[in-house]
Amino acid sequence: MNDFSAQLATELQPASGTGPDWLNALRQAAAEQFRSHGLPTRKDEAWKYTGLGVLTQNEIRLSVPADTIIAPAASPAVARPVVAVEQQVTLLNGRILNRSENLPSGVALLALDEALDTEVDGLQALLESLPSAKKKTLSSTGFSALNTATLENGVVIRVASGVDGGRVLLSWSTSVEKAACLFNSRVCLILEPGAKLELLEQFETPRDNKNTSNIVVQAALGEGAALRHVRLQQESETTGLITRTEVSQQAGSDYRYYGFDFGGGLVRHDLHCMLLGSAAKASLNGAYLLDGNRHVDNHARVDHMAPDGFSEQYFRGVAGGSGKAVFNTAVYVHPGADGTEAKQSNANILLSKRAEIDTKPELEIYADEVVASHGATVGQLDEQAVFYLRSRGLNQEQARQILTTAFCRSVSDRLADPQLAEAISERMMDVMPQLD
Repeated sequence: MNDFSAQLATELQPASGTGPDWLNALRQAAAEQFRSHGLPTRKDEAWKYTGLGVLTQNEIRLSVPADTIIAPAASPAVARPVVAVEQQVTLLNGRILNRSENLPSGVALLALDEALDTEVDGLQALLESLPSAKKKTLSSTGFSALNTATLENGVVIRVASGVDGGRVLLSWSTSVEKAACLFNSRVCLILEPGAKLELLEQFETPRDNKNTSNIVVQAALGEGAALRHVRLQQESETTGLITRTEVSQQAGSDYRYYGFDFGGGLVRHDLHCMLLGSAAKASLNGAYLLDGNRHVDNHARVDHMAPDGFSEQYFRGVAGGSGKAVFNTAVYVHPGADGTEAKQSNANILLSKRAEIDTKPELEIYADEVVASHGATVGQLDEQAVFYLRSRGLNQEQARQILTTAFCRSVSDRLADPQLAEAISERMMDVMPQLD
């Protein structure tokens, strides 16, 4: 364990005793794991290209409960929602600041501590299903262990069978503290058979700071349930974001993820879908734009455990300045998952000689009658296309911006809501890296 992990381990407080016995046992097991293995390092294969030096430089300390409580008189600045929504939850430092009350019938939205007190059906099984919470694994899951060891803040959303829960916006931000903090929070989604929900996450802090958020999202999709998950991240270059998304899918369920990284200093997303039932579908899409010294790492894994499943990974990236992107996607077709169809596609554009993109698609098949494809490219803009646009009266910068934006809009255009797609595309144009 390195010095930074050891420091966080000393700051990790013993389980407070609040909550049911199983929860305290969960926290204690995760704390023991973290104290044994700490945070990931470059020696962990999954973190080979992503170091945590910036957290050390920012002198990050582990937040304590007092850090997550904001006095109403403080009136912290909150970013404007990317689109208008009826159901919004504002979270500051990982804790609910305020929330909408006009929920559709059949939708329950609770703070995590409230949900634990009311014993929401299925919540215990969901929390205990996180691998790092019950296994003493290596440091590669250190952030998840730390999240579970401090499990207190978060959101629980449960949608009843056959109910359309509409769109819920989780607006994340952090406050400016005397010292940079690492905030932990958990999002639990339980969709009963045939239920629908669109979860829109917006990570945007109006005031620059050096905080890091460590967010774990767990979703359990019942038979025929559908979850649309959109994540927009536009933090400052000094802010960190670590997320882990675990989705378990029963027969005929449909999970669609759209991630847009337009900011952040150190950003890491781990996406994992388990297709447990037949004919389940998982579509993972993302666009990342980075310049300066930004670092964005997307790791995606899909496990096909049942027949006739479908999965797709479609990611596009543009890197300028000294920006660095990492993309690793893995698909495992397990024995018995016959009739699976899996697609992987990752294309990238480099706008600077100092920029770097590391991409690695992986595919393992242990079943029959499988249709699979994968591809990854890293290149530069087509100069003929640039010349064509310039011949139509555009200058070189305008031509390149149009081409790079069109390249990434292929992701936002996949969104079902044209208004949301256009709002994200406009932001995309505002932050598009320039040729260096």
